[in-house]
Order: sequence, then C-alpha cells, then structure tokens
Amino acid sequence: MTYISRKICAAAAAMALVFSQTAVCAFADSAEDQEISNAESYDVKKVVSEDEVSTDDETSTDEETTAEEEIIADEGIAYDAEVLAAEEPIEEEPIAEEKYTKGDVNNDGNINVTDIVKIAAHIKSKKILSETAQKAADVNDDNKINVTDISIIAAHIKGIRAINWLELLDTIEDSKIVSETTKFIKLDDIVSLRGNVTVNWTAVEGASGYDIHIIGSNRTEKYQARSNKYTFDEQRWVDDDVITVKVMPYTYYNTESRQGVKSYTDGYQCKLTVKPANVSGLKAVSERNYVKVSWKAAADADVYNVYHKVDGKEHYAGQFADCSVKVNVSPEKDYEFRVLAVNTFGKSYVNADKSSKVKVHTLPYYSKAAAVLDQVGWELHKAFDWCAMPYAYYINGEWLPRDGSPGMEWYADRGFDAHEGNCYVMAACFCEMAKMLGYDAHQISSCTIGSINNTDHSWVEINNYNGSGKTYIFDPDFQSEMDRNGFAISYGDKGTLMYDINGKYKRVIMS
Repeated sequence: MTYISRKICAAAAAMALVFSQTAVCAFADSAEDQEISNAESYDVKKVVSEDEVSTDDETSTDEETTAEEEIIADEGIAYDAEVLAAEEPIEEEPIAEEKYTKGDVNNDGNINVTDIVKIAAHIKSKKILSETAQKAADVNDDNKINVTDISIIAAHIKGIRAINWLELLDTIEDSKIVSETTKFIKLDDIVSLRGNVTVNWTAVEGASGYDIHIIGSNRTEKYQARSNKYTFDEQRWVDDDVITVKVMPYTYYNTESRQGVKSYTDGYQCKLTVKPANVSGLKAVSERNYVKVSWKAAADADVYNVYHKVDGKEHYAGQFADCSVKVNVSPEKDYEFRVLAVNTFGKSYVNADKSSKVKVHTLPYYSKAAAVLDQVGWELHKAFDWCAMPYAYYINGEWLPRDGSPGMEWYADRGFDAHEGNCYVMAACFCEMAKMLGYDAHQISSCTIGSINNTDHSWVEINNYNGSGKTYIFDPDFQSEMDRNGFAISYGDKGTLMYDINGKYKRVIMS
C-alpha cells in the first residue's frame, strides 16, 4: 500500500483552493486591485483544516510524487482539506538568515508549494512564522498575510504572473495611457449550435491580456482572457437572436503616479447567431390526396416550419415539433416542399437554418376509387381482384363502347357504381386505383389478334412494377372471363392473349 504524507496532502489542498483564484489576481488593474475582493470573507478553515500541518519531513515510496510536481503537472487536481491531519506539536520554525525574498517563506532559494503550506499554517495560527518569514509571506505589502498572498504565490508558481511583475513593467507618461478601445477589426460572424462556442482572434504582440465584452439586447457580461481565444456558453444568451462579442487587448504599464495601469489598443468584434443544424434526409411521398413530408431531426431545433410551393406560389403549411407531417394537396400537381429548422427562444426566425427542399408530383385523386380502396384495402392485388367483375355490355341500359372513346374516368365511374362492365370498364377501374396507390399505371385501348379477326380490348400496363425495371400487364377482364391469372403477366406468356404489342393494328394510351 502506498502512503501519502500529510505534508504533501496539505500542500495539495492549499494549492487546489487557491488555483481557482489566481485568474482574478492575474488580471488586476493595479497593485491595489490585486487584493481579491472576497479574500477577507473567505473561510480560511478551508485553507488549512484543524491539525492538518505536519512539521516532519516525511518520506514517500518510489511510486509517489511530491505535491509540487503533482499539482503543477495537473491544474485541475483537488484534495479534501478535511483529510489533512497532523499529530506533531506546533512549533515556531526559525529562519536562518534575516535576508528574505518575497514568496520564499522558508528561505531555501525556491518559491514553491512548501511556501504556500507554511503561509496556510500561519493563517490558521497552527504554525506561526518568524518575523522575517512574515515579511516574505506578505508578497503584496499590505501588512496582512491572507489568501491573497497565497493566490499571488500560486500564480507565480504556475507561471501566470511573477510576484514582482509590477517592478518589471515599462513606465510611460500618464497621458499615453489609452483608457478604452475605440476601434474594432471585424471578425467573421459565427453561426453556431447552442452550447459552448469559441471566438478566436489574432494575438496582439505584447498584450498582457484581453477584456471580453459579450453584449445582448438587454445586458452585457464582461470576462478576461490571457490567450487569443475565449470560450463561453451560448445558452446564457437564449433571449437574444444575435449577440456582439468585443475583444479589447490591453497592456499593463507603470506611470509617474500609478502602477499596473491598463492601456488599450485596437480590438476585434463579431456577431454570433445561434442556429440549429440543417435539416437533412428530406423526403416527400404523394399518397391519396396528401403528401407525407418527413426529415431527420436537426440538432438544437425546437420546431420545424413547413412550406410548399405550387403553381408558382408558396404557402405556409404550419409549424411542427415532429419530423413528419401530412399536407393536403391538389391531385396531379408539381409541388416543392421546404422545411426550416427553428430555435424558438429567439425573438425572430433569424435563428433558423437554410431550408432544405424537395419536389414531388402529386398522385391523381378519384373519389370513387378511393371509396373502394377504403373498402377492400389500399393494396394492388386486392384492387385487381375487385376489378375482375362480371362482364356486361350495358349498365343501366347504357351501351358501353369498346373503343375507349369516352375516356378512362367515364368507364371507371360506371364500373364503381355498378360493379360490372366490359374490358374497358374493368381496366379503367383498376387503372384509377393503381394510380392512387402510386404506381405508374396506364390504360391501354388496343386489340387482341385472332386468326380471323382482331377484337377490341383494353388492359393496364404498369411500368417498373415493384422496381423491376420492366413493364407488366394487368388484365382483369382476362381473369374474369377466362378464369386465368391476369395479374402481373408479360407479353407473350403462355396461355395469355395475343395482345397487339407494338400497335400494329391499334394502340392508344388512355391515361
């Protein structure tokens, strides 16, 4: 089993507690501003818990690393200060020499986590520093030893800012200090999903840091960055369609009257629009007297606006939360559908993606055919069987021509009403139902070839039947009269009629 020394744990706990504060110290406007605003109200119980400091230089196994190595290597490490406990008596540790360096509390020539541990113990009155060590611990010269001093040393250890950074600054005249950024270079506008977004800009040479202002319609939030990028959560701005991001580079200087004063240079700005992802997988399928429009869900979309264009005019079909909708349409028309993914949190549809579009030609609609399909089922074979009806030359005393001249709908209307008729009636009824089922169906007015005479006849052809790439014959009259299969047969099949395939004698496509 590996044992970690209490001294290492104490160091780790102290560093973990102060790392979250170093960014505040690192961006102070002046020496006075370095003092963390909440340092005095911070519960120092969390810095060094009861009896947590050990004076013994305990050793670790070969598998252990020192607290300093572990903490500096991993910025995100954290320890529970409550587990730090020491049994050794509290002693005052003398400093060998009266000379001191700010931050080097134990005067060993290094500024590291050991110095932080000693300051933490002093703050809790567990191990009081000598007078000289206290001078080294008061790194900001405010005559106090507190969490602010620990934060400054932690920033120094992590390379964020040296303890003596103010002494290293260039000195310029007060009149040369630029108090704000007034000129901004345009960055590319950002269109993004909801979540974290990163704004990047060209680094400004010599800049100490960057003030970031995020500006919405009703509020502004201010942040700071040390590098030339900043990441923030867009969801904090859900009430705004578009927000502005301003980046203001600054450099610290000393002047005759002040230390650590910010002076700004030209900055950057861009617009950010939060939009959902593009709609994909858009499909439109014509069915009965409507079109079913469907699509894949778009990331971060709350709802979808559906539009359709017909006869050159666009119409709004509605707003839907689901990814499919049925839109009533006119038969045998060319329609174009588009679907717009929308975030509803904004004040307008500026925060929507570009519409995806799809075109479809709508199916014909025959009310009497639809009524029969509702009765027998919307399936091709069931429709065919219904159309193999009793043969009749007349319907209600009206002669049924055998030349196709009245047209498909005339024949079909009579067949749907009487459920009897000649070959033209049967073919017309089936063709209408096949078309409503989405098949590329056509009624043929032709003849069958006999050894002596040719006979007028009508049947239905369906192109690319079931995706086969072939054209098949559907002849309900043949099945009705000959009691043989007339469903999905081919020209020249054994036992079928001698159809006038090439129209040598007669071939008219009625629909």
